Amino acid sequence: MMEKEGGFTFTGIGTDWCVLTDAGELREDARTDIVDYIRVFNERFSRFLPDSEVCAFRKAGAGEYPISEEFAVLLERAGELRSLTNGLYDPAVGGLLEEAGYDAAYTMAPHSDISEFVLPKWELRGQVLWLDGPVVFDLGGMGKGYCIDRVADILETSGYAHYLVDGGGDIYATTKRDGGEWRVALEYPGKADTAAGMVLLKNEGFAVSDTFRRRWGGWHHIVHPYLRAPIETILGVAAVAPTAWDADCATSALFFAEPGEYAAVAKSLGASYLVFRPDGSTLVSADWEGKLFT
Repeated sequence: MMEKEGGFTFTGIGTDWCVLTDAGELREDARTDIVDYIRVFNERFSRFLPDSEVCAFRKAGAGEYPISEEFAVLLERAGELRSLTNGLYDPAVGGLLEEAGYDAAYTMAPHSDISEFVLPKWELRGQVLWLDGPVVFDLGGMGKGYCIDRVADILETSGYAHYLVDGGGDIYATTKRDGGEWRVALEYPGKADTAAGMVLLKNEGFAVSDTFRRRWGGWHHIVHPYLRAPIETILGVAAVAPTAWDADCATSALFFAEPGEYAAVAKSLGASYLVFRPDGSTLVSADWEGKLFT
């Protein structure tokens, strides 16, 4: 949560965006480049659009398929997260989300055959994707952080050195012009009007993930691929890392890790973390520098 006075705001990939610069109003050419990139990313990688690249394999047979360089970059990181979480984080879970009702039509009613879902097998071989059959990929667990970093790249190319990019609560921020940090309030999971703490960002990424933003009935969007049920052992996770993508990936991986694995998962992504549990307690990494309100 943060004030967004004077920022450039727009909507893209299903969330609200705000770009703040410490050098006056954002130029029109930079605005156009940013909006165009987010639009094209959504067209290419949204599982809700039938012509997107991630939807190209819904009816695919077993075999190898060439994919774009950017899709390969995304799946390579997804494979790393899959290894970190012993197979529990997997973008191939998109089919399960659809059977649970989180589909393009927002049916939001689980199908009767959800118990028959079997997680598809896939493997990345350079820029070639191997599949054992049809698969629906969902990049929602890390795609937004990736996009935030690409927006940061656009700003750098456009000559902006001091800025903050907020994509639906996930953030990348440089320093302010005077060298100071950007102050960001940390929302308590499920309580939009309650700040759980504060982080000060300085050339860092910040991400949050919780079980409340996309919830329907007894379901939410973070699901266990083998139990075929939503994760209920964690309310939310916040992470700070060198990039927004690292932070976003850290929150996704930590949802599927055991507490004893948190430190190793976070270290692999250069992240510090804060985990909110259903009993009201929190688990905080030793290197967490943000303020936690008690």
